[in-house]
This record gives sequence, C-alpha cells and structure tokens, in this order.
Amino acid sequence: MKLFIARVGVVVCALIVAVAAASWTGSGAARAAGTITIAQSDGHTDTYHDVVIKVIHGSLYMTSADGKGTLIIHRAACSYQNQLMVCFATSAVLVQAGETKPLDFKTGTLYVNGTDDPQPLALSSAKVPAHGILLSFTTKRGTYVSLSGRIDKVVE
Repeated sequence: MKLFIARVGVVVCALIVAVAAASWTGSGAARAAGTITIAQSDGHTDTYHDVVIKVIHGSLYMTSADGKGTLIIHRAACSYQNQLMVCFATSAVLVQAGETKPLDFKTGTLYVNGTDDPQPLALSSAKVPAHGILLSFTTKRGTYVSLSGRIDKVVE
C-alpha cells in the first residue's frame, strides 16, 4: 500500500507540473502573484499579498513577498473535473525562521485552471480564473488557509 501511495504521489506531482507549465506564460512582463489569508481558530486573521507561487520539482511553493515564510505542498491526489484539475492536498510543511514544521491537515483542496477561460467549480457559482490557482485547507487545530493567484514559475 505504501508503494502504491508513493507512486500516486509521483504521478500527482507530474500532473501539477504539467498543468502549471501549460498555464505559466513565462513572459516576465507582469509578475503573477497570489494572496494568502490565514484565519486562526481564535479569530485572528492575516492576509499576505504578492505571494510568489512556484512549482519546483513537482511541489507547490507559496512564499510571502518578504521571503520570511514559505508554505510547501509536496503531496496531493489529483484528478480532472472537466478542464479544471482538482487536488486533495495530503502533505505540506511551513518553512519559517529557519525551521520546517509539518502541517496537520484536516482537509485541503487545490484547483488549477490551465486554460485560457475561467472554469466553474463543481456545485458552485464560483469560477477559477484563466491560468489561475485556488487553494483552501483547514488544519486539525482549526486554522483556515486560502490562496488565490497565478503560478509565477515552473521548474521541472
């Protein structure tokens, strides 16, 4: 079973890279960026703008504009819903102040739109923008994290 899960993880990473590569313009004319909102269970909320979003060797990196924190999703189970890739994040870490801390996921979903048109989310009126990425997850401690943006760079 562990070997199967490991193989699925490799396939998932390859899918993320493939869609990300298709959606990254690489023009450099306008830097793509994202916004992360982190809502703690005690009600405190932080919002980070100009988050750099990269796919590096099959992992999704989201780094704050000041470079002080990076959230890395390195495992997810993905499939397509029409033109939209939907992934259930299964493993992630936070790198901050020189320390790497695993996140205790309760639930996590990532949406990647590699097309030139907005794509609808299933059972919702919301859409993922063209070449956009949406992420939301909740930790077992009750922290809610959401990201919206575009992938800045892909390194295979």
